[in-house]
Parts: sequence; C-alpha cells; structure tokens
Amino acid sequence: MSRKLAKKQKKKENPAIEVTGSILEYAWALFLAVLCIWLPLYMVDGYYKIGTAKFNAYAHILVFGLPLIFVLVLLYRIFVWKENGFWGQLKTLPRRMMPTDWFVLAFVMIALVSFLFSGNTEQAFWGYDGWFMGLFFQFSIAVLYYMTASHGKYAKVVLTLLCAVAFLTFLFGILHRLLIDPIGTYENISDYYKTQFLSTLGQASWYSSFVCSVMPIGVSCFYLAKKTWLRIVSGIFTLVSFMTLVTQNSDSAYIAFIMMCLVLFWFAVRSADGMLRFLEILLLFFAAPKLMQLLLVLHPNETLALDTLSTMLVFGALPYILLAVLALLVGFVYFSKEKICYPERGMRIFAKAVCLFLLVCVAFAVLILVLGAQGKLPAALQSLADKIPYLTWNASWGNGRGFTWAATAKIISEFSPLHLLIGVGPDCYAHYAYAYYADWLNSKWGNNVLTNAHNEWMNMIVNYGFSGAICYLGIFVSALVTFLRKADKAPICIACAACIASYMGHNLFCYQQVLCTPFLFMIMAFGIYAVRKTEKQP
Repeated sequence: MSRKLAKKQKKKENPAIEVTGSILEYAWALFLAVLCIWLPLYMVDGYYKIGTAKFNAYAHILVFGLPLIFVLVLLYRIFVWKENGFWGQLKTLPRRMMPTDWFVLAFVMIALVSFLFSGNTEQAFWGYDGWFMGLFFQFSIAVLYYMTASHGKYAKVVLTLLCAVAFLTFLFGILHRLLIDPIGTYENISDYYKTQFLSTLGQASWYSSFVCSVMPIGVSCFYLAKKTWLRIVSGIFTLVSFMTLVTQNSDSAYIAFIMMCLVLFWFAVRSADGMLRFLEILLLFFAAPKLMQLLLVLHPNETLALDTLSTMLVFGALPYILLAVLALLVGFVYFSKEKICYPERGMRIFAKAVCLFLLVCVAFAVLILVLGAQGKLPAALQSLADKIPYLTWNASWGNGRGFTWAATAKIISEFSPLHLLIGVGPDCYAHYAYAYYADWLNSKWGNNVLTNAHNEWMNMIVNYGFSGAICYLGIFVSALVTFLRKADKAPICIACAACIASYMGHNLFCYQQVLCTPFLFMIMAFGIYAVRKTEKQP
C-alpha cells in the first residue's frame, strides 16, 4: 500500500508536468487579461464601423495569441500522457466531462454541420459584416470556454482586471450622458448619435450587453466581500454600474437586473447577513438614478431622451419612496439580526414563492401579448393592456421587435425539415431572410438590413435549427444549475450564476456579439474550473 501511495505522490509531483502546467496557467491568464483590457477599450475611428473594429481586435488577439498557447497545451499534454498513459487519460475523459462541457461540444459540432450545409460558406465562416458571429466566432468561444475551464487558476486576477476596465467604460458612459466627452468620440456627430452611442463600446444595445454581462461580477463581490476595503471598492463599482444602467437607454437591461437579483436573492434568504447585503444592493440601485438626476441638474443634457423606465427612475418620485422603505428594512435587519432568530426555512420557502409568482406574471404577460396579437383579448384585459405600453402588442412593440419576432416566427414556420434540424448556417439569418422575404422586410426596414432576430434564443433556431438551439441553451441552463448547487463550496459560482441569469434575461431582447458573449463564456468557465477543483477533478 505504501508503495502505491509513493507512486501516486511521485506522479503528482512530476516536475515537467508541474512546471509546464504552471507556465500554461500564467500564459492563459495573460491572454485573457489582454482580451479583457484591449477589447472593451479599443477604437479605430470613433464610432464609425466600431463593430468591425471590435471584432478585428478580438480576431487578432486570438490569431496571434492562441498558437503559442496551443504549443504549451500540446507540450503539457505530452508530459501528462507520458506519465499517465494516453489511452488511460482518454478512457477517463467522459467521466471528467461535466454537462456544460458536453453541451458546448455538441453545439460546436452542430455549428460545423450547419456551416457545411449553409450554401454560403464564406459568410457562414465569418458572419454578417459588422456582426461577424459566424463559425469562427462560435469555435472561438468554445476554445475560450474549454481552456478557461481547464486552466482558469487565476480567475480573481482576470476578473478584477475585467471589472477595472468595465468601471472605466461605465464612467465614460455616465460622462457621455452628461455631454462630457473626455475621449473625444462625440466630436462632429449629431445629437441623435449622442443618444444612441456612448463610451468606448458603441451602440447603446451593445453597451448594455457588456454592462449586463460584467456588472454581476462586481455586484456579487459586494454581496460576498468580507474585508471592509473590498466592500467599499465593490460598492463603488456597484453604484456606478447602476448609474450607467439606468441611463444607457435599453429596457432589456432591467430584465437583466431582475434576473441577477433573483439569483442573489436565492442565496441571500439563507441568512440574516445575506438578506442585509441583498437589501443594500437594492438600496444602491434606487439611489443610483437620483444621483444621476443630481448630476444632470448640475450638468444638463437637453438632448437626452431616455426610455420610459429610465425616465421614471431618474426623474420620478417612486425611487424616493422605495429608498425610504429599503432604508427602514436595512435598519431593522441590521439592528435586530443578533436578537431575532432568523427563519431560514421560511425565507427559503418565500424565495421559491417569489420565483413562482414572477413566473406566473411573465406567463400572464405573454398570454396578454399573444391574445392581443390575435385580437382575442377580453375587454377587461384590453383595458389593462392599453394602460401599459409594454403589454400592447404591435409591429412597433419593443422598438420594432414585434415585427422582427413575427417575421422570425414566420421564417421558422416555413423551414424545410433540414433547416428545422440544423438551421440555415452560422450568422446567415440575413442571407436567408432576404433571399425569400426581401419585399416584406424592406417594407418595414427600408434600406436597413435586419441581421438577426433581436432575440438570441430565436436567432439560434434560425441559424442552427432546433438541435443547435437546444444545445446552446443547454450550455447556460446546465451551468446555471451547476453553480446554484455548488455555490456553498465555491462562492465564485454565485457571481457566475448571476452573470448567466443576467445575460439570458438581457438577450431575450438582444443578440450574440463580440463585446458580451466571449466574456460570458470566460466567466462561466471560471465557475466550472472552481467546481472541478472542489470535486478534485484534474
């Protein structure tokens, strides 16, 4: 027995494997650090073709950085195979794969098949001009996932850098809403574009996608932090994140915020301290728009046109009422948590009831929209829908998403069996839609091209069929379930789960793009790496 233990110990301490593995972990952390710093900040000619500029930056980082990484991976694997045997490692691979790993693998395989049958391989490889969500991109996010899930030792360093860069871009976004332009991107552009574009990230929906993908990391840090200095720093990040969220002009960001809060609430109900932290987050959220209002009074922006929810939060009285209520709740929990036995079991039941209530509300809203679209809404419900614009379905609903989703549903309903299975090809939505429905789409959008469904999950059905869409959705759902289950052993899972929920909620109304999806896959993989370490997987 002692010889076997000695042999195992010898294998574990093999210097070639240990040194090569350490170098690989450092190199991968450096690669991710470059991605996190360079991609959000990089610009070529202001906002002109900024989507192309961002993708080119992303592609160059991959093309010049990955070859060296792959050499290190190969060298590391050779040492591992020499020590443990190639076939032995291969046989244990299925056991070491997690559900999310399988979904990622299945999705990229379906993406490859969809690419081969697309009939337009050049566009399917790179994707539509300005978006570039083709096969290259889909394979790249799979590489980011697998490499980070296997060699993501320095998650704290990389995520700290990402949050630091995000904080800077959020500050630029806030300053732009005040018509203060320290980076010179507003020079010689009209007031219309000053409302539509901001910071170093470009169009408002791209900006909100980045915000909603990264914001939960800092908010979760504020929720989890034990040290006072970290609480202060993450609290400042959280407040600034909320300030830019309420002025970035995308309603979908509020869906993301609610989804993030649901995840944090799920964990917060387990203790009085957790509930106190959660209430403090809500307190900061409703303080943020009033702080923005003060800044707009001090430095007015007469050209700013905010959406309905943002206008209500920034200029309305409701946040004051909610701030007062939350302040009372925070005070009550803070002063009584040591004296009152916290009803953990009851609060867990309450959390489930809240989730169920929200599901019922969503289902009810969807029912109203569907019946309204069919003209079958009862008079009482019609009266309710008329008072709430979000419940009134028409072609203009959701900034034109009413028409876009109806068009996408029509396209899917008329698919051939092959397209239902594997779709029309990576990022080939526009190529297919305008080949068969050009007159109809042009009647709505004119010279503007509808490049995707403006709903990531519907868009996946068009591009990759139901098989690809199920596998892609499975990536997020499986990871979310894993993180919710393993968060007690690996607290980083709370941040990862919050990011996934936020992204999924936001992209009900948005899409894959280079400023959000790679970061989400990286964050998700850090969580998978942490789970592997808690289970002592290699």
